[in-house]
Amino acid sequence: MKKLPVVACFHLKRFEYVGKQRRKINTFISFPLELDMTPFLASTKESRMKEGQPPIDCAPIENKYSLFVVINHHGTLESGHYTSFIQQQKDQWFSCDDAVITKATIEDLPYSEGYLLFYHKQGLEKD
Repeated sequence: MKKLPVVACFHLKRFEYVGKQRRKINTFISFPLELDMTPFLASTKESRMKEGQPPIDCAPIENKYSLFVVINHHGTLESGHYTSFIQQQKDQWFSCDDAVITKATIEDLPYSEGYLLFYHKQGLEKD
């Protein structure tokens, strides 16, 4: 990547179409609450390789991201339902299931059926 966006969205492959066969992929996928995008920057790799230096261990804050939304898919291809976890403030999460919104904990997130993950650059949080 040449330039990092303010918000990064990752789409996890949860559906598979092979010929006439279709299925939902239910494989557990762990995802981090914080993400360092430094190793994926073209400029970082190129400049470090030219200098013959190892990869950077600590990343600048502008390359670090925090998870703030997880969209989940429950069910099958034929009959499914979407829910989400949304961060209101730092360490304050809510579970959204249609019109029902309840408090959630950060421990609920890694065990969800993540389908879409939204991260924002760190430093944008409001305390």
